[in-house]
Formats: sequence, C-alpha cells, structure tokens
Amino acid sequence: MKYTKGTYSSSAKGHSSNVNLTVNFDSDKIKNVSINVEGETSQRNKDVVSQLSAQILKKQDDSLDAVTGATETSNAVRRALTDCIKQATGDTENQTKTPLKDGTYTETVPSYSLIAPMTGEVTIKNNKIKNIKITSEKDSQTSPWFHVAEKKFIPRLIESQSLDTDAVTGASVSSGAIKSIAEKAIKDAGGNNDEWHTPVTKKNDTVEKKDFDVIVVGLGGSGILSYCAAAKSGAKVFGLDIAAGIGGNSISTSGPMVVNSKIQSKKYNDGKDNIDPEDLYNTWIDYVKTDKKAAVIKKAIYEDGPALDYYMKNFGFSFDSPAFGMPAGYFPSFVRQDWTKEWAVYTAKDNKWYSAGQPVHIDQYQNALDKAKGMNPVNDYQLELAAKDFIKDDSGKVIGVKAVSYDGTTYNIYGRAVILASGGFVGNNQMMKDVYGHTCHTFGSTTAKGQGIKMGQSIGGNTYALRTLPMIHISQVPNIIRDDSLTPDQKATLSALAITSDAKQIDETGNILGSKDESGIEESKLTVGIAYAPGFHYFNAYTKEDLDKMKNEGVSETTSKVVVIILDQGGKVPAAHTPIKDIDKIVDEAIKHGDAWKGTPSELAKQLNMDEAKLTKSLGDPNKEYYLFEAAGYAYATCGGLDVDEDMNVLRQDGSKIENVFAVGQDSEGVENRNDEAYTPWGGQAQAWTFVSGKIAGENAAKI
Repeated sequence: MKYTKGTYSSSAKGHSSNVNLTVNFDSDKIKNVSINVEGETSQRNKDVVSQLSAQILKKQDDSLDAVTGATETSNAVRRALTDCIKQATGDTENQTKTPLKDGTYTETVPSYSLIAPMTGEVTIKNNKIKNIKITSEKDSQTSPWFHVAEKKFIPRLIESQSLDTDAVTGASVSSGAIKSIAEKAIKDAGGNNDEWHTPVTKKNDTVEKKDFDVIVVGLGGSGILSYCAAAKSGAKVFGLDIAAGIGGNSISTSGPMVVNSKIQSKKYNDGKDNIDPEDLYNTWIDYVKTDKKAAVIKKAIYEDGPALDYYMKNFGFSFDSPAFGMPAGYFPSFVRQDWTKEWAVYTAKDNKWYSAGQPVHIDQYQNALDKAKGMNPVNDYQLELAAKDFIKDDSGKVIGVKAVSYDGTTYNIYGRAVILASGGFVGNNQMMKDVYGHTCHTFGSTTAKGQGIKMGQSIGGNTYALRTLPMIHISQVPNIIRDDSLTPDQKATLSALAITSDAKQIDETGNILGSKDESGIEESKLTVGIAYAPGFHYFNAYTKEDLDKMKNEGVSETTSKVVVIILDQGGKVPAAHTPIKDIDKIVDEAIKHGDAWKGTPSELAKQLNMDEAKLTKSLGDPNKEYYLFEAAGYAYATCGGLDVDEDMNVLRQDGSKIENVFAVGQDSEGVENRNDEAYTPWGGQAQAWTFVSGKIAGENAAKI
C-alpha cells in the first residue's frame, strides 16, 4: 500500500475514554505507532499497548485481534488505526452506513455479573435500532447499577443511533454489555459496527443556580448523610454526584461499626452498652501510633452511637438484620475476639441480599435523601453532574462549585458552604500511581476519582495520611473470566491456584513475598494482608511437575479449601486429592486471559518486568519452566484524604481551618489512620465514619 509519508493521529471512543493513536508512515509501510489508553479503566491497558503495537507493526494493516478482556479498548485502537491509514492514503471520503436487515436479534455477551452473561433482544427496522430489551441478566444480583444502565443508557443509544454513546457513569460495565449486544445485532443484521461509531453532540449551555446555604459534592453515603443533617438543621441544600445513581460504596457495604447506640443496645443488648469506648480509643491510638488526631478519633468513637440513633430516628435507617449466624444485628470484630457486638448490618429490604453477601438497602439512602429534599422547597440534587472546581470571589473565598453535566451543560452553583464527599480516589489511575506508585483493582465505585481531595488542595487544603493503604479485603485473579471459556468449577480452581497459601509466593520484584506483622493486632492479617504486598498483588509459582501432580492426584487440603469472598463465581474447587484432568485447559485459559504466565525465570522476568537475578534465585532453576499465577487485591476505596478538624473543616498546612469548606467520608478518613498501613481493621469503621462525619459536617455547614 502507498502512503503519504508522515505522522498521523486519530482517536476513537473506547470503554470509558477516548483512545488516542499516533502512527508514523514511510511511503510503503507503518514505521512506528504510539497508543495512549490511559483513560481506560481496564486492568489490561498495558497488554493492549504492547500486544496491539506488535500486531500493527507485524501485520501492517488494521486486521487486529482484540486483547482478551479489553475488547472495547482494542476495537477503539483498531478504528483509530483505520482512520490513520485513510489519512495516509488520502481515502477520507465519508462512508454511508451499510444497510441492515430488519428483524429482532437475540444476543448474549459477558457483563458485570461473575456468574452469568447478559442476553438482550435488539429490534432493527429501516436501518435503525428501534428497541433494546434485556431478557436475562444477573448484574442486578450484584448491585443496583444494572437498572440504572437499563433505564438511562438504552434510551440514549436509541436516540443517538451511535455506538459512541457514553456509558452511564457508575454503571459502565453494564452499559458496555448493552452496547456489545447492539454491536452483535448490527453485525448479524449485515452491518458494519465501525460505521455506527459516530460523534454524539454535546450541549454548551451554562446554567446558574444561586442562593443555597450548603452544596454537597458527592451523594454516596457520607454525602447523603451530610445533606440530611444540613437540611434537618434548616439549611437550603443542593447535592450533586458524577454517577447516575445515589449511594456510592455505602449501598454495597454491610454496615457500620456501632459504639453504644441506644436504639441498637435496647434491641440487642438488654439496654447495655455494647463496647467500652475507652478500650476502643486506646486500641485505636495504639494502632495509629500518634495522638495528633486524638480529638477526631474521640469524635469517631463517642459520636458514633448518637449519630446512628439520629439517622435511625429522623431518616429511617435500620440495622436490625441477623447475619451469618451471629447474634441478631451484629457482626464480630476482625480484631478482638471479645468485641462480638461492635459491627452491625443494614436491614435487608424484603430480606434480599446481593450475591456478594451485602444486604439490599439502597432504599434507606434514597428515602433519607428524598425526605431531606422535602424539608425545604429550595432543596434539590442532580445526578450525572461532575464537580470541576470551586467558584471563588475576588478575595479567594469559596462561594460555589462549577460542575459539568453528562450532556455537556455547565452549572455554576452558588452557596455559603461546601461539603466535599466525592468518595476518595480509587478510580483515578494517575492519582493512585502518584500516591502509591501503582494502581489497584477495584470492587468499589470507580467514579471516586479524587475530585473532592483535589478541590480541597486547590484552595490550600492539606492532606492527612493520604498513603493509608486502600480498603482491600478481597483476593482474586486480576482478569476475572466472565465468558464461558471455563466452567464455574474450573474458574474456582484457577482462583484457588492463584490465591492459595500452599505455593511459593513471589512479589512483583521477583523476590519471595515477605511476611509482615502489619498491625500487631490479632487476626487483622486475615482481612488486609494483600494490601501490604508490593503493588497489591503477588504470584503463586508452580512447576510442570506440580501441575502434573494436580492432574493425577489433585490439589492439597489447603488449596481445596480456598474460598474467594465477594468475587466468587459460583463454582467449587475439587475435593483434596481428586485428580483434575482438565488442568491443562485451566492453565491455557489463564494464560490467554492474562492471569498466568509460563517460561523460564529469564522469560518470565521479561514478561513481568521483574529482576531476572531475583526471580531466578526465588524460583531455583534458571533452565526450568515455571508457571506463575497472579493474585490481585481488590479495593472498595481509598482511605487517606484531606486533613480535617473535629468539626470536619478542611485544614490548611499551618493547621488553620478553611471556614466554609468541609470534607467527609473517604475524602477525609485519613485522620483516623496512618501512612503506609491498612485502615483501622475493625469491622465497619469506615462506614461508621460516613455517619459521624456526615452528621457533624452537615450541622456545622448549616451554621455558616
């Protein structure tokens, strides 16, 4: 093929961002290529860049094979490459859409659910998508987000007739699955999907919203609770959230720590206190090893029970469901065997629980928010509205928030006080790298992009214990296999091989994974141990002889008993000493999906960017072939955030407070923790902070 020599660039819509491509052409070949997928949320971004770059230079055309587990991103790279080739050949004529055959097409694709795919029916008529109906899905058994995608994404895609329709924020995986169903239907109808990736027009309007007392940035748990307390205190309140649904991580957690709630104690403890607050305080101070934030920690403890009682009495919250055979209303502590009633669970609506083990309780937050909104006719809130910056007067004082809606509309919202409740920064890959040196797999909301923390810093706000380790409780393979290439039992076996303790464990540098008594508190290692592994992951090493032994004799007792919490896929590991005849297939699919690697120490070091000498020493034989299975830690959220005082005012570096700016929840939880250590590992502590910090901030902001 003949090209006009030069460098050409293009971009295409991927899963969650625009994928950018720059290609340098000689007169007769592609010389080099640069792929930027930094905005994508896939954990396989590195594989996309390396594998597709190699394919482009080898094939010299756009017939690319998608990277497993990153199909949308891969297809975006391919479309951008096609455009660059057209630019270099001068073939830039607009192409009309290939005609589609009318009909209703039934398609099945992997989605957010770990146990079953999504199926939908797409009706096509007169070269248009007329209707999309989801007929089978399990996403809604995991969280409420599927219904948000179903309600909002399907109408938008039908209206735009474009596969570049933005995923619904907070429900991006379910949105992507619906889009994939539409793509398959277009293909089956004789169409070309590339022709359906057309720009979706955005608005450029500006809307002014004035005269609010309190603006709440983020409507997860802490934001809603702040909104409620401010409204109950008589303030005119406006709330906003980047997501298309309310609740954030609080709607997918089990419940809060309880310290002497009068309502809970009356129900479950004969009216007696359930815990000694001074004992809890001393344990807490021992853990953080400083009394610098003693006043805040005392508030977290002594205001916990009253805060829970306040929200139960005034906003209908309830924590009276029994759980897992424990005394009704309580979980045990991870940390102290004698703290048997320190952690409560939300009442499950109609006794329904999500498949990952959390009670369905979003209605408690929605009802509370609606009640608070109704306390003043001026009160309002808006979703899919992303805060961008503070609005300041000439003196530099904060007087409002600038935000942008999903449809492009800019909102200038004015108020006397602002509460930052954006949920931390686990969804911001660059910020994760800046703070920890690497990213983390997530189970929680990836809409938490650190905007509240960055806004606080922009006006001089200091941070506290920003490097508190993320809230990691779960270990699983890094690329969870959601297709049917393996059975549920085979997937369970793969997970067991990756996370069992009955194997040689290698860290990301190539060393044997070190042990660390990270807290000095009994049993905490069971819940937060992987948070201390370099890069929040490690590799279990096996030889071919090890795998052959499993094929013929089965796995050990230890491996057979491995349980994946939360991210379980419904299968079971075979009983100990039961031959696993299909282990070769399991290994092959693990390698294909990026969950395992094989090779000599030298080859593995190159594949995984490890130190060859360290890895060779750890594995033992430079000439033997080894298999490394990766175990990754999955985080709900980050915990370090802005520095605040006991009134939740954001503090400057000199300790002075920014009078009308407050921070709550994950945006300020660092004040309860310490750098480079796991967040305080007793059950429900982080969720309790949403109630305590929300009540305090809402009441104080209303006074401004």
